[in-house]
Amino acid sequence: MPGAVVMGIDAAVRSIELAVAGNPNCTTGLFTLNRVVGIQKGPSGGEEILALLYADDPWFGYWYGHILRHPKNREVFVSLLAWSVHLPNAPTVPLFFRRFHFWVTKRGVIRPCAIQNRDDAYQEDSSLGGAAANLAKIIGCFSLEKRRGNEDSPYANDPLEPRVLDAYRGWWVPGLDAPIFPMPTPLTVVKNSGGRGKYFGEPDMY
Repeated sequence: MPGAVVMGIDAAVRSIELAVAGNPNCTTGLFTLNRVVGIQKGPSGGEEILALLYADDPWFGYWYGHILRHPKNREVFVSLLAWSVHLPNAPTVPLFFRRFHFWVTKRGVIRPCAIQNRDDAYQEDSSLGGAAANLAKIIGCFSLEKRRGNEDSPYANDPLEPRVLDAYRGWWVPGLDAPIFPMPTPLTVVKNSGGRGKYFGEPDMY
């Protein structure tokens, strides 16, 4: 073809990357750039850190490591593993934390996960450094099979961690009475293959 540009696949991909990068209206949010984000003063009233641990097929949910202030004891930092049915995202750190807290505190999209040891998904500490060390341990022992506790796995009868829900239930953040658009990615499958019913807090969808 006259005027055809000879280009290999790598060069073609790069040309499209440049086009996307050159348009500020094309945005995919923080978690396509950084898997860990932190804020000096988040919606919980103090330092917070969120880490995206697992985001594969929506069937498996979205898994986060989160450090935040305890809702009833502000001197305590909580480090926890959050299993969510939504994937909040945002172009800025403050907006991301606001969106995450909206879906957790106002929509209850977090469900408890299975644990084999008391410290697998929830720990407390009086300092941010201690909380970071605790979250690193939680991340270090993270396993999708162990935390989901599917009925066909060796972990089907393992207990759930209710303290994760307690850490979020105590928060009410002014200004989060309505979704901060755009909406996050939904988890279309609302039943847990582990046979424990619907995801925590999810409305009837079928």
